[in-house]
Amino acid sequence: MRERIAVAIFLILSVSCRKDRIGPGFDLLYEREFVIAAGLGPFVTHHFYFRDIPTRFQTLLRENGKTEADIQAVLTRQASLGGIFGDADFSVVEEASLRVYLESDPKGAIEAAYRFPTPIERSNTLELIPSLADLKRIVRNERFSLDLALRLRRNTPDEIPARITLTLRATYN
Repeated sequence: MRERIAVAIFLILSVSCRKDRIGPGFDLLYEREFVIAAGLGPFVTHHFYFRDIPTRFQTLLRENGKTEADIQAVLTRQASLGGIFGDADFSVVEEASLRVYLESDPKGAIEAAYRFPTPIERSNTLELIPSLADLKRIVRNERFSLDLALRLRRNTPDEIPARITLTLRATYN
C-alpha cells in the first residue's frame, strides 16, 4: 500500500513539475571572451565590464512576428563562466554576480544571475543561478552592458582565458 502511495506521489510530482519555468518565446544569446589576470586577490571584488553589446531585440521581434507589446517578460534562462581552452579552474571564485545595465543609467543595473557559494571542486565551468528579474526594460534598447563581479577565495595562480555566456528568454503568450 505504501509503495502505491509513493508511486502515485512521484507521478503527480513528475507531471506537475516543469523543467523549464519560462514559457513560449525566443532566446537571446550573448557571449563575450575575457581574461582573468593572474595574481588577483581575495580581498576585493573584481569587476569585468562588457560594454555596448547589441541586443538584436528588435530584429528578433520581427523574425518571430511579434511586437514589443506582445513580450510579457525577458528572463534569464542560463548564465555561465567557461574556460576557453578547457583548463580553467573556477574553484578560485567564491561569489559571482552578473548584472545587466544601460550605459546611460549604470545605477539602474539588474542582477541577471549569481552564484554564492560556488563549488570548491576544480571545474572548467561555473554555472550561475538565473535571477527572477525581468530584464525587458534594458534589453528593449539597442545596446546594453554587462558587469561581471567576482569575489575570489584565493589568488589566481594563472591567467584564465574565459567566456561569459548569457541566454535570455523573451516570453509571450
